[in-house]
Amino acid sequence: MGVVTSCLDIDENKINNLKKGIIPIWEPGLENMVKRNYEKNRLSFTTDIAESIENASACFIAVGTPPDEDGSADLQYVLSVAREIGRNMQNYLVIITKSTVPIGTAEKVRAVVQEELSKRNSDLDFDVASNPEFLKEGDAIEDCLHPDRIVVGTDSDKAKEIIDRLYKPFVLNGHPIIYMDIPSAEITKYTANAMLATKISFMNDIANFCEIVGADINSVRKGIGTDKRIGPYFIYAGTGYGGSCFPKDVKAIIKTADENGY
Repeated sequence: MGVVTSCLDIDENKINNLKKGIIPIWEPGLENMVKRNYEKNRLSFTTDIAESIENASACFIAVGTPPDEDGSADLQYVLSVAREIGRNMQNYLVIITKSTVPIGTAEKVRAVVQEELSKRNSDLDFDVASNPEFLKEGDAIEDCLHPDRIVVGTDSDKAKEIIDRLYKPFVLNGHPIIYMDIPSAEITKYTANAMLATKISFMNDIANFCEIVGADINSVRKGIGTDKRIGPYFIYAGTGYGGSCFPKDVKAIIKTADENGY
């Protein structure tokens, strides 16, 4: 049967549409993949969290972390989901943050879940892990099925065992799961996005310089792109970096550094 997945959202309209095969985002091949697995009962959609996690071994938190006015990541949705998990879980769970979150979020999730369990006088065991995503818009399915790497932060052997089982089909291409401590996993995502944004920004500065001195930025790009230490990706000059992730993640890592006096 493979991995059986239940998708939860509080938006009833979105869930009803997903059951009909109406996808709220566009990714090549996603619609057929969702329909196929829904029809084979490997994939389900619900607004009922108790139903969603009833027989789960692992639970992914994959909600938005929009920027606050000061540039920090807004964690209200992540912690709201964590609180609902604590209120409704009935068995051991690995609670995995998939959202892009600043360092220290896993401990906040752990505290919120434990608080809700304590209110229930429950001694249920659980673990928290960090598993940031590295999906490119328009190529997300390929990135998911054939990842360059899978980064996981955990401090639990039991959680590692479940995550190994979950990701076994995805590492058959030889690309490993890279295990590390939780804070390192949380900052890996921000570092990757900030590095790529830096490459774009740097090339735009070089493009401006080329215009001043009469050089061709495309020739320069070809000249440095063959260097294995640099590579040909994210070195195209243009209007700058944008999208839903790079701007907010660069601001978030700057804010987190500032909060830590750096």
